Amino acid sequence: MKNSFIFSFLFFSLVSFAQNNYLIDKKGNKIIIRDDVGEVILIDKRISYTLVGKSWEKYIKFDDLDYAAIGPTILKSFKLKGKKSSDVYYIYASKEDKSLIGIAVTVTTTYGNMSSSKTFYKMYVVDNDNNILDEVDFNSSTRKSESEERALLAPMIRKHFSDCPQVIQRLSQYDLDTDKNTSIMGFFFNPAYINCK
Repeated sequence: MKNSFIFSFLFFSLVSFAQNNYLIDKKGNKIIIRDDVGEVILIDKRISYTLVGKSWEKYIKFDDLDYAAIGPTILKSFKLKGKKSSDVYYIYASKEDKSLIGIAVTVTTTYGNMSSSKTFYKMYVVDNDNNILDEVDFNSSTRKSESEERALLAPMIRKHFSDCPQVIQRLSQYDLDTDKNTSIMGFFFNPAYINCK
């Protein structure tokens, strides 16, 4: 059995951003990465990237990454309180005192010539000290069913970001059917960063 993990950096399209794609490591070093590389792959708690003018991949560990700016998205390494290690999340929105972060992780399991995939979704509201203020975790075995979790996502976002019109406007694009709550999952696929400060 072979498992591979791929961050579903959710097939966001990148238009040329004239060297706007970069990583900042924990030491403050800025690494310019290629603009035409549109996927980031999770491999053993590392992010792959390609330097400008190069064709091969390099890697940075989650623990060594501060944040990455890739087009309109911001990825940041967080060591959330109560979690064993650092993980990388999109920052969907941030205010002076909190951030909305999340990620979708696709796990592909291969048995010989057959494979299956499942995507796990996590979204958190965290304060500036990485304390989890609120969360919706679609793969926690101790939580509600997936449909019940979907029903919690929009209210959680509204509760913490009701004073940020851009977040509420984006949310309204996906929270169209409160009975089914299936369209809300589209929020994960639009990770462009919103600064509410």
